[in-house]
Amino acid sequence: MIGHLSHPGGSTRPALVLDRRVLPPDGRELDEALLIARTWVADTYRVPVSAIAMIEPSRDPRFDLDYRSERHGGGHALLAAVAVADRLAWLSRDRPASRARINVLDTGHRVLCELDRSGTGTGFGLEFAYRRPRRLGDLLPSGSALLPVDGMEVSLVSAGRPYLFVDAADLGVHDQRELFADAFTARLGWRLAQLARAAARLLGPARIGTGLRAAAVGQYQYRRLAVRPLPVPGDRMLTPGDTTTLAAAAAIDGTVPYRLARRGWSRLDELVIDTPAGTTVARLSVSGSGADDTLSRAGVRRSTVRYCGPVVIEPLRHLLGTPDGRLCRRR
Repeated sequence: MIGHLSHPGGSTRPALVLDRRVLPPDGRELDEALLIARTWVADTYRVPVSAIAMIEPSRDPRFDLDYRSERHGGGHALLAAVAVADRLAWLSRDRPASRARINVLDTGHRVLCELDRSGTGTGFGLEFAYRRPRRLGDLLPSGSALLPVDGMEVSLVSAGRPYLFVDAADLGVHDQRELFADAFTARLGWRLAQLARAAARLLGPARIGTGLRAAAVGQYQYRRLAVRPLPVPGDRMLTPGDTTTLAAAAAIDGTVPYRLARRGWSRLDELVIDTPAGTTVARLSVSGSGADDTLSRAGVRRSTVRYCGPVVIEPLRHLLGTPDGRLCRRR
């Protein structure tokens, strides 16, 4: 089987992108194939992958690409997948800038990806369009904007995967240099992890699912928020999905990010976010900031992705495909 490695900016690990059409149907056989692929690439090429994305040209005329992932990649895996599809000429290349319409089968989201090929690498901007506008109050797993956890007020927000946000000042951090310093993880990373575990125990998996992430948020510059996520292998900054979660949190009245964003005079529909790895901008279409207001679209600009090349997954050689993405018959 031929896979493709693609390296999104902001991630220390590439994603592995596979042609969904040559993989087994959903179920145990598919899970085993993905585990074999991940292990083989890590052992043979000495490249641990951050996520596995599965793509194919969409049969739905409203979309260019069908996408699903092995695990929730928060947007990095999706960017990697679009870069591979572009490399395989599955997407229109009749102009330097174009748009790819992506059907995210995992979540039902419709994503519009803008590709800019005018520079040295391909630049990407993502826009998440929800089939139905999402009520802002429904993005709060606890039902409230603030939740007391382990002696500290935090905000739990889920606009993709759940995130816990805490005011950096409550951790004793009062400037951006201190928040982004390498020493932060050793000194306070344990505290963020402790808060995430306590919140998970308090609410349970039925309300927040699994994989609760955590981040410290500070406000130090006009119309900007500084964010330090709890370190996760493979990610140096917020993924596009996590960026929209933070932006959504900053739009909901009463949350920690909302309070800090209003202090810095940030706009409700646009949020500039600084992380240790760089700056990004999130734009939202929201009807207001109350619990009954709605979020209909969320956009993130702008990421770059580097295509690393094809890889041969020898244990899956019976699942045939060619480097240019064409199918062969199975033996």
